[in-house]
Amino acid sequence: MKQKIIILLTIYLLFNSALSAQNIENMNKSELREHIVILTNKIESLKNENINLQESISKLSTNSSLLEQKNKTNEVEISRINELILKNENENKRIISENEIEISKLNEIIKTLKDSISSVQSTSYVFSNSTTFNSNDFLNKYFFDQIPLPNNSFSLVLSKLIYGDKRSDNNYRYNDDNYQGAVERLPEILEANAFTYWGVKPNVMITDGANFNDYVISKNSDYFNSKLPRIEILKNKLFTIKYNDGSEESFLFNVKQIESEDNNNQRKILQIELANEEVKADGSNNTAKDIVWRFFAIENECYLALTLGQLNRLNLKLISVDRGLEAYSQTYKRTEFVTQFNSYQKSTTTGEGIYLSRNKDLFMDGSKYINPEEIIYLFKLK
Repeated sequence: MKQKIIILLTIYLLFNSALSAQNIENMNKSELREHIVILTNKIESLKNENINLQESISKLSTNSSLLEQKNKTNEVEISRINELILKNENENKRIISENEIEISKLNEIIKTLKDSISSVQSTSYVFSNSTTFNSNDFLNKYFFDQIPLPNNSFSLVLSKLIYGDKRSDNNYRYNDDNYQGAVERLPEILEANAFTYWGVKPNVMITDGANFNDYVISKNSDYFNSKLPRIEILKNKLFTIKYNDGSEESFLFNVKQIESEDNNNQRKILQIELANEEVKADGSNNTAKDIVWRFFAIENECYLALTLGQLNRLNLKLISVDRGLEAYSQTYKRTEFVTQFNSYQKSTTTGEGIYLSRNKDLFMDGSKYINPEEIIYLFKLK
């Protein structure tokens, strides 16, 4: 490259010399000196330009080397990416193939299930078409599958209350003996928040002129639940009831599904039998303290159904207003129930006891206290 530049420079000088040769002969010494200076300056300028061109050539050469190196690196990376693409394509093909096989198997299973459903539907049984079943609820699952309970802990949570009972008039009204009896009353299944749970104010002196409402305070179902014991099950064998006062009872438990003798609306019942481990003085088992709990399906939910007596067995003081308030008598140094509010009794409330009233709705004239014996209490285990 350098040689080419020198040759071009020589040609340029010769060409300019040829053009000015005729003029040089006519120049005097002074003009010749000026002409030589001009030529010398042009030569220096060309030399500087040549140096700059050489530097540019060097930079271009360096950049070319760098580009070639980057090109090689890019080619390696492109090769690696192409390999990954090919690998991913092969993996996608494999997954698609496996999925197609699984889909085929699932289609076979679905077909089998559809055939089974068609077979069941063709029988004489008629099943509920409700789809509100909660399969995540413990009792709903346990009703169908009594799985082992290795180490579990539960709280009793009041969910619903069955208030009232079924009653009809069985009298014959007319001479032709046609049965004209009417339905007198029906039970209702109500949500827990349809009731108020009244707690007792503690350490309040019984005074003249007071009434029952002066000694109680309204609560919600959370207050009711807080008074219930916790349940712990160990190794699917030991059933322990732990009360709020720190005491506890242990049982051996057995669970089974039974067919109700009175049909129970054509549904089975799940029964848990709790055998108390306490023994009598003679060494025999104290079966009087055994507990039997039954779990019922109502619509598409399963509940533990307990009576007032069963709740009292769990140390829950659910009391009728007619019985009065539990109070401590300073006169007799004992706890008793007070129905007459007179200061001469010198009694103070213990704070124990829960009373129920139904909240007023559109179909009621007012709210009244309820006899807790008239209710079946439905619980979930949480």
